Amino acid sequence: MDNNNNKPDRKKSVFESVTAEDKVSGKMIALLLVLLVSFLMTVICVINLVQSYTAEKNNKVVEEESAVTTTSVVSEVTTVTEPKATVSEYVLNAEQINQFEYEQIIEAEDAEGCWSLTESDIRPGYSGTGYLTGFNTDLGNSLFFEFEIPSAQHYDISVCFASDEVMENEIYMNGEELFDFECTQETTGRFVIKTYYGVFLEKGNVTFTVHEIDSGIDLDYIKLRNNQSIYSAKTDISPELINPEASEEAKTLMKYLTDNFGKRILTGQYVSDTSNIEIEKIYENTSNYPAVRFGDMNSYSINSSVKPSPENDEISAAINWAENGGIVGYMWHWRAPLYENEFYSEKTSFDLSLAVTDIDVALMSSDEIESLYQEGMLTAETVTLLYDIDNVSQQLSRLRNKKIPVLWRPLHEASGDWFWWGDSGPEAYKWLWNVLYRRQTEYHHLNNLIWIWSAQGTDYFIGNNSFDIAAVDLYSENTDNTSYYKQYQWLYSLTGGQKLIALSECGILPDMELTFRDRAVWSFFGLWYGDYILDKNGNLSEKYNTRESFLKMYNSNRTITLEKYKNKSVLKEEKPVTTAAALTQPPVVTPDITTETIPPEETDE
Repeated sequence: MDNNNNKPDRKKSVFESVTAEDKVSGKMIALLLVLLVSFLMTVICVINLVQSYTAEKNNKVVEEESAVTTTSVVSEVTTVTEPKATVSEYVLNAEQINQFEYEQIIEAEDAEGCWSLTESDIRPGYSGTGYLTGFNTDLGNSLFFEFEIPSAQHYDISVCFASDEVMENEIYMNGEELFDFECTQETTGRFVIKTYYGVFLEKGNVTFTVHEIDSGIDLDYIKLRNNQSIYSAKTDISPELINPEASEEAKTLMKYLTDNFGKRILTGQYVSDTSNIEIEKIYENTSNYPAVRFGDMNSYSINSSVKPSPENDEISAAINWAENGGIVGYMWHWRAPLYENEFYSEKTSFDLSLAVTDIDVALMSSDEIESLYQEGMLTAETVTLLYDIDNVSQQLSRLRNKKIPVLWRPLHEASGDWFWWGDSGPEAYKWLWNVLYRRQTEYHHLNNLIWIWSAQGTDYFIGNNSFDIAAVDLYSENTDNTSYYKQYQWLYSLTGGQKLIALSECGILPDMELTFRDRAVWSFFGLWYGDYILDKNGNLSEKYNTRESFLKMYNSNRTITLEKYKNKSVLKEEKPVTTAAALTQPPVVTPDITTETIPPEETDE
C-alpha cells in the first residue's frame, strides 16, 4: 500500500516546485561540490604533514649545529638571529699621502678685513713690521687669511698673539670653527704661539678667520706648515704586560692586539645587560658580531642596590661570550663603598681623600684590616673600599679560573671630577690606582687582567709602567664623521708612543676612511649603549650612527669582528698605513720674518 496516498495534500514550496529533470541536475551539482571540498581538504592535510616534518627536521639541524654563525653566541638559550641581508666586504684602501714640505706665514698687517684695527710695534716679540691691535667685539672686527694649499696632506696651524688680560678667541676655517686660542694668567703680557696640529687640507684655497669672543688681543700672524708628527708615529708596540706574572692567555691577547695595531681596528660594543640586545642588533643589521663584548662590574659593588641574580649574572654572560670565541672587556662604575650607593661625586658623600693612608694596605688580609680599623688607624672609607675591591676581585677570579683574559678598565674619566674616584684630585686617584692594581694582581692573583688607563688628564697620568693600554672616552652631539685624531695624537704624545691607544668609549663610530687617513688607527673601540645604538622600541637607532656606518665598520677589511678574531689564520695580511717621504715644494713667497730678542712662547693644541 502506498502510504503516500493517505497524506493530505499540501502546497509545494518554491524550492519543491521544480521539474524532475531540475531535481536530478541539482543532485549532481551537490555531489560534485562535496567531492571537490573533500579533495581540497585532503590536499591541505598532506601539505600540513609535509610542513610539520620539515620543521621538525630543521629544528633538529639547528640544535645539532648551535655553534654556527647564524646562531646567537651570546645567550645561554640557543636562539637564532637572522641578519637582514647578506652584505659584501667594504674594502678600505689606505691611500698613500705624498708629503710636500711647506711653510707660509701671513702677517696680520698684510691680511684682509676690518680696517678699524691699527698697526703697532710697541709690544716686543712680534714678527714682520708689527702687529694689529684694537680688537673690539662691539665693532665686529675680523681678519681673513687666505692660503693656497699646495697638496692634500696634514698641516699644522699656528696663531701668534698677545694680551694683557685673560681672554679667549677662535679661529675659523672656511666659515667653520676650527679651534680656540686663549691667553691664560700665566701667558699674559707677551706674545705666545698656539698651534693646532694635524688638520687635513685638500689642495686649493683655504681661508682662516679670526673670530672674537673676548676683546683686547694683539694679533701678529698665522702660520701654516706641513705636519710631521702624524706620519712619524710608530705602531710597533711591545706586547709585554706590566704584570710580570701575567697569564699566558693575557699575553696571547696582548700579542694579538699589538700585532694588529696600526693595521686593523677591533670592534667592540657595550651591553646594557645580559640579554646582549645591542650585540644581537648589530648582527641583525651587519651580519657580524663585535669582537669585544664590554660589560660593567657595577652590580658587584657591595653598596649596589641591585644585586645580580643567578639567571641575570653578568660574569656568566661574559664566560658564555668567551667560550664562543669572543674577547671580554670590563669597566667599573664603582658605586661608593659608603653612604649613598652612587658613583657620581655630586650624589654621594663618600670622600676618597679620607680613605688615603700612608699604611701599606694593598696586601693585608681582612683580619689585619679589621684590626687596624678597631685600633683607629684606618678609616671606614679605607676599610669598605678594600672590601669592595675584594668583592669585585672574587667575581673576576671566575674568569681567571676559566683562563679568560679581560680588558680591564677601572677608575675611568677621573680627570673630569664627576666620579668620586677623581673628585678628590690626582694624588688621591693615583693612590687608589696603585692600591687597586697591587691588591688585584699580588693579593688576588688576577693575572688575567690587561690594564687600561683612561683617566683623560695629564695631571692624572700614572706613568707607562702602571698600565698596558692608554684609552680615552669621547662623546659629542656633533654627528659629523670623525677620526678623533686630535685625542689620538694627545695620547700618543703623553705615552711617548710606547703604548697601544684605544677608543674605550664613544657615542659616534669613528669614520674608517678618516681614521686611516689621519693615522688615528685605534687598537679597538667600544660604542656605548642606549640611543647611541638602539631606539626606545629596541630597533637600531640612527640618531648618532647610521645603519650605513655600522655596515662599513663591521664589514671593512680593516676591522676585526668576532668571526675574524676566531679565525685568525684566514685574515689577509695588511700593512700599516705608510706615507711617502716629504718632497720639497717649490719656493713659496713669504714676507721676511724678523726675530725679536723676546721670542714668543709656544703652546700646543
